[in-house]
Amino acid sequence: MDVARNRHTDELVEAEELWEMDVVDKEAWICRACPTQVYPASYDAAVNKRRPYFTLGRVNRHAADCAVDAEHSIVSRGQKERVGSSDGFPMPFPSKLILDSDTAGAAAGPFKASFASSTLAAVHAAARASVHARHHGHTIKTIRPACRTYINFPNDREFLPLEIPGVWGKTYAQLFWFIPNKKPAFFSNPRHLFYAPIRWKEEPATSASHCELILNAGEWDSAARRHVSLCRLRVDWSGWSPARRNTLLHEINAARAEAVEQARQDSQIKGWMFFVGNQDRLDPALFHVDDERFICALAARMSWPERQLARA
Repeated sequence: MDVARNRHTDELVEAEELWEMDVVDKEAWICRACPTQVYPASYDAAVNKRRPYFTLGRVNRHAADCAVDAEHSIVSRGQKERVGSSDGFPMPFPSKLILDSDTAGAAAGPFKASFASSTLAAVHAAARASVHARHHGHTIKTIRPACRTYINFPNDREFLPLEIPGVWGKTYAQLFWFIPNKKPAFFSNPRHLFYAPIRWKEEPATSASHCELILNAGEWDSAARRHVSLCRLRVDWSGWSPARRNTLLHEINAARAEAVEQARQDSQIKGWMFFVGNQDRLDPALFHVDDERFICALAARMSWPERQLARA
């Protein structure tokens, strides 16, 4: 599980946030959609190479009719066809990024109110009611959940609504911009939610002021089968805490390890960098990002329906 609920604060927490905690309370977590206890795993970056996650453990099971169990089959179907409709989406999805962490997740569905109930039966009733519900989106506090939704539901991108402060677009297809293998040119709008494969041959260059990554995107020479030039992503982390800087580097390394492992079964899987940033005003091959909530790295097999591929 990528997200769990803190039983003490009722807040939804992404597993990657465990990297930044000085102390991880192993007993503080429950499923985001039912009252079943879950446990944090793989969160010690000094020991674990893989990305943090939440697990049910050996004996726990989700509550009867918990919607989370049904989501796996929806994601599998979403890789092949559109699963949403004009009536809504068959599972919760991110529709708006807000920068006030106190209210993020407030519209996450019928579960939030149910956890305030004094009866377990009320929680179970909410879970049962959600199985056939049509969802209309919820708020998030980082781009990561939206990036996972973009990956998981390629056929719904044109229809799913998404709002990110300061970024043009009203749907997933409009907000996400692929950096192509072409000679870098200036976009008419320099700010988007960009994404591109990570180039693993070059390690991130770090300093006190920034971290610079080489992307596997730029001008491609078909005859020589190599890039003539490569795009770069410069992360201004001068205002970030040491823990947040380390979290970014851990996430990049985790995405690389995931891509290497998963590529053994599927050669199309790559490590991807997603970021809300600006194209440099003087150098079209250079991109900038400075907000820790606006960047993440994930391993995935990316697919594009025909209309979206033509736009990119």
